[in-house]
Amino acid sequence: MKQDFTGKSAFVTGAGSGIGRATSLALAARGALVWATDFDETLASQTAAMIEEAGGRSEAILLDVRSEEHWLAALEKSDQGKEGLAVLVNCAGKSKIGDTFSMPLEEVRTVFQINVEGTFLGMKHGIPRIAAAGGGAVVNISSLAGLKGISGMTAYCGSKGAIRMMSKAVALECAGLRNQVRVNSVHPGVVDTPAWQKHRPDELNPDGVSGMQSLDCHEVARTNVPIGVACSAEEVAQTVCFLASDAARHITGAEIAIDGGMTAG
Repeated sequence: MKQDFTGKSAFVTGAGSGIGRATSLALAARGALVWATDFDETLASQTAAMIEEAGGRSEAILLDVRSEEHWLAALEKSDQGKEGLAVLVNCAGKSKIGDTFSMPLEEVRTVFQINVEGTFLGMKHGIPRIAAAGGGAVVNISSLAGLKGISGMTAYCGSKGAIRMMSKAVALECAGLRNQVRVNSVHPGVVDTPAWQKHRPDELNPDGVSGMQSLDCHEVARTNVPIGVACSAEEVAQTVCFLASDAARHITGAEIAIDGGMTAG
């Protein structure tokens, strides 16, 4: 089965950079009309422009995934497209590294609002649209941190673990409804994205992942990833496209680790 999304639309959060941008480009290259959404409208517009320049179709939408009103407005805008919504990729996320015992509660809440509540709201309002259009798939971007604990990343691990289990629960709910919507989660490990540059060196906890005091993801990968190399955002996007396509029509409620073997042992 081909990964062909011609005549379909895909809604991607966090599309302004990293995995979200790579996924938007990959879906568009396979024929999808991509609704590129991001909290930063300028970055979302840049992604949409890149897709258009490559011969694809895309529109940028401002979306704060923490806001139900934002979700409703963004999805209503996507309803205007003639292509039915077939794919939802919940990629918007926030990480936080720090000592559990001194971390302000508000910072923990922000991580959960973006990662957990944002993913929940996407499924709550996106899945009925996918079902009404004839079915499709949701791919939720979790993390290696949703499969194993990492010291100094309590909030992030908790939020990504929640995404993993929500994905399974909603997958079973959709299966019970026979609404033809599949839900899966992907769990990237060390990925070469701009997110690695968002933390100061003194925030990184060397007790968690060896080498995390370095801002060089390739150095971290050489030390921690069994195959010795970091993953690219484009490689993650390939897996997302597969899970979103008819080629994966019998895969739902699954968790796919893209970690170079980090969770194998």
